[in-house]
Amino acid sequence: MTDSIDRRRFLKVLGVTGAGAAAVSSCGIGPEPTERLIPYLIQPEDQIPGTATYYATTCRECAAGCGVRVRVREGRAVKLEGNPDSPINRGRLCARGHAALQGLYNPDRIDHPLVRNAGGAFEAIDWDGALIRLTAKVREAQGKGIVFLTGAEQSTFGDLVDEWMKQVGGRRMSYEAFGFEALRAGNRIAFGTATLPTYDFANAKYVLSFGADFLDTWLSPVEFQNGFSRAHAFDAGRPASMAKYVYVGPRLSLTGMNADEWVAAKPGTEGLLALAMAQVIMSQHLARVPADASRLVSVLAAHTPRAVAQVVGIDEATITRLAQEFARSGGGLAIAGGMAMQDANAAEIVAAVNLLNYVVGAVGSLVKFGPDLAIGSTNTFAELGTLTKEMTDGHIALLFVHGTNPAHSLPGAFQQALGKVGFKVSFSSYMDETTAACDLILPDHHPLEQWGDSRPRAGVVGFQQPVVQPVFGTQATGDVILKLSGKTGTFFEYLQAKWRTRHAATFEQYWMDALTKGGIYGDAPTRAVRLADVSKVSFAAPAVSANQDQAVIVFPHPALHDGRGANKPWLQELPDPVSKIAWHSWVEVHPDTAEKWGLATGDFLLLKSPFGAQKFPAWITRSVRPDVLAVPTGQGHSAYGRYAKDRSANAFELLGVQATVYGGRSFIVRATATMTGEHQRRVATIEGNTRDLGLGTTEVLPLARAKALHPGDHPFHFEETPEYAKEAVEWWADRQHEKAELGNYKGEQPRWGLAIDLSKCTGCSACVTACYAENNIATVGEELTERRREMAWLRLERYWRVDEHDKVQGAVNQPMLCQQCGNAPCEPVCPVYAAYHTPDGLNGQVYNRCVGTRYCSNNCPYKVRYFNWYNYAERDGKYEAFPEPLSMLLNPDVTVREKGVMEKCTFCVQRIRGAQNQARLENRNVRDGDIVTACQQTCPSEAIVFGDLNDRRSRVYELAGNPRGYHVLAGLNTKPAITYLARVVAQDTPGHG
Repeated sequence: MTDSIDRRRFLKVLGVTGAGAAAVSSCGIGPEPTERLIPYLIQPEDQIPGTATYYATTCRECAAGCGVRVRVREGRAVKLEGNPDSPINRGRLCARGHAALQGLYNPDRIDHPLVRNAGGAFEAIDWDGALIRLTAKVREAQGKGIVFLTGAEQSTFGDLVDEWMKQVGGRRMSYEAFGFEALRAGNRIAFGTATLPTYDFANAKYVLSFGADFLDTWLSPVEFQNGFSRAHAFDAGRPASMAKYVYVGPRLSLTGMNADEWVAAKPGTEGLLALAMAQVIMSQHLARVPADASRLVSVLAAHTPRAVAQVVGIDEATITRLAQEFARSGGGLAIAGGMAMQDANAAEIVAAVNLLNYVVGAVGSLVKFGPDLAIGSTNTFAELGTLTKEMTDGHIALLFVHGTNPAHSLPGAFQQALGKVGFKVSFSSYMDETTAACDLILPDHHPLEQWGDSRPRAGVVGFQQPVVQPVFGTQATGDVILKLSGKTGTFFEYLQAKWRTRHAATFEQYWMDALTKGGIYGDAPTRAVRLADVSKVSFAAPAVSANQDQAVIVFPHPALHDGRGANKPWLQELPDPVSKIAWHSWVEVHPDTAEKWGLATGDFLLLKSPFGAQKFPAWITRSVRPDVLAVPTGQGHSAYGRYAKDRSANAFELLGVQATVYGGRSFIVRATATMTGEHQRRVATIEGNTRDLGLGTTEVLPLARAKALHPGDHPFHFEETPEYAKEAVEWWADRQHEKAELGNYKGEQPRWGLAIDLSKCTGCSACVTACYAENNIATVGEELTERRREMAWLRLERYWRVDEHDKVQGAVNQPMLCQQCGNAPCEPVCPVYAAYHTPDGLNGQVYNRCVGTRYCSNNCPYKVRYFNWYNYAERDGKYEAFPEPLSMLLNPDVTVREKGVMEKCTFCVQRIRGAQNQARLENRNVRDGDIVTACQQTCPSEAIVFGDLNDRRSRVYELAGNPRGYHVLAGLNTKPAITYLARVVAQDTPGHG
């Protein structure tokens, strides 16, 4: 008698009878809870089940004002993409923009009004009761000091607040932790205007950054990165040329590590270097100098290369060479005013760099006043200090806070001053530090839930519209203010009324067109500026302290920024582009300093400044000067939800509250460094783990060599098969193809592939977050990240590039993901055929077939397969990645994987199949460009191209044949579908990694 059972009988016994159900239950697989499907009674006009709807709106995660398009499925926002119509980001988006979804569906959002009771605790209150109470408080506070504090808010909402404050006798102030006061003051010193201009990176032929991190945290990073990649990429439309990029600063940021050359000047001396370069240019007549620049001769005469070389720490010959390169390029652009470089003399440094731009004619062509940036209109740090003193002195009876969290960035002074204010009201949707100190909380809608607009720069207005129904019981702050001011109607009606006055005749059509496009995008005319009198300005570097204190630079975190991103797990788990550390802060220490102190990576240092003390685990790196320590902002919250609270250290604690002479805050401070004896066994970093491929996987070419390449050249060609075996291997391959001509595998098929240009890739990691959002990738938290169990399908490997003296000059960033090998080592070792080869060349993965042997991962030389050690989707599980309502952002086109399943990059197969189905419906072939992967779509530098390698007219086919192209680990004969284009460095000796 046989024990075998066929499929029909199995289903009959187990799937139909009650005994089968009992048998399944006895195995511990109980019935799922009953869920009722409720159909639409009245289906929304713009919602078709299974079909995405897109809405244009404006990102409010920072002041740049990028346009976005939101993909909505069945009433849920599931993905943000850049708006191609926006002149700011041109269809691209950064990691912070993608993470706005996690702000919308954040499980720690405040879902109703709260009021502080007599015992000091918060209790719920209804909206009507809250407004009645607040109306009385406003009436009591009139004439006693009312202030409405916002973030950067150049908008119709800001206008409404101004109107209301005028009505009740108060005033509005705006505060940003990074307000670029030095940049404003430096422009005023040089040109008599404190506005912030726009910068045309795309047309620059030589970029020189004096500590301005324009690729990550300076003004408008996505816009500037897109322009920079057009100028700095080797084949970006210019015949065999590229703009050289030099970074001047004491540490390498994301912006710095993309430089062709790093000039590690002493902190505070950058202005002297700029003046010395200007002196060389004028004295050697290297550029057509404006007529009124002759007034600078006396100022520049005191700043020759010989005079400043020792102070700056750079030899005279290097200064002269930089000046000659900059001037002779015919399109030099110099920038300054980065927040990490904002010290006592930062305004003078900006002024000096402005003078350098002026003598080469960049002002008016590449530096454009007129299309001024709105963030330049926020109040200065000094003005916030005045408000803090008024609060401390009891002169403020009523304080409103909206869109800013000064209690975190000013943890001592402002937090204490809040206690002296009569009544505090927060409109925050999150329990941050400032909100926790308030008396009444009226949670605002998320920007994706409400109407509004934004004026990020002159000539550009971005519109906001609600893309989903409110997730919680919040209300738009605009509606609340209208009720408090006694006006009828909603903020939406107020917004329309403001715009109707400008276009009354054809308003309805005008309004719909603007909403569809995402805003009103125009160009503001360039405004000419005159050179101011700088003869009495002192450009001297600050005196160096004689004690043993260290210079500590507090720099903005590229993802968490001033801390506002810390409550979003996508950003917490996104490795810092430079250190590759996630989930906590660190202090950067040079190896020479570490050796002197007996310090190892992971040892804790207690940094103690005159203003506060914090401890950080050390990260030993050559990307910082030996006499400098550097720490990021972003962490160290005492509130702000489960992902941010009590995590690591707050670097703002080290900074003083006294404003500089130009009204800004100094982000360079002197501090003592003491080893605590504690050690973090494993820093939560992806650097140096077993997934890193190491030396030999990236290729770098000097510019001269790249120029000499011709079509058909193969500088990185690796002969995979010995000459004597070629004929046999080819015969065997032909026989295998004949055997494989079965079913769906028969006939012509596409071969999907990617081309990634390392000369364009900056390592910004926007692609990583876009992949998380598109493919429902789980965040695993700090503990599992330390154990190397992160789930990111795409990682950015950073390899330092050093010169002939073994000094770091920058880095090469290499996105590493599944290579979709044509001869994949993962496929033949899977015992259950979960890993298989699709007809169109993908390394497929059948999730419900996978039993988790992990043989495929062991056999993958690229280490791009990721195992689900836990059920990250389990409700209330220890490592739950999608607590309600965060699960609402999950993409319904992609499976949420279970415990014990291996997963990896699929080239966004759901997008591939969607485009193929659409083409089939339209009775045509898939066209090149129809399919855009999530990483390609978001990349601000346009470094990624996807397409069919079998289509000779496709862009990816063309790039795959580029002489700079190579395959990673080509000698293994895996036949990857991803072609990397070697990084080109604009200097004669590119160094090595």
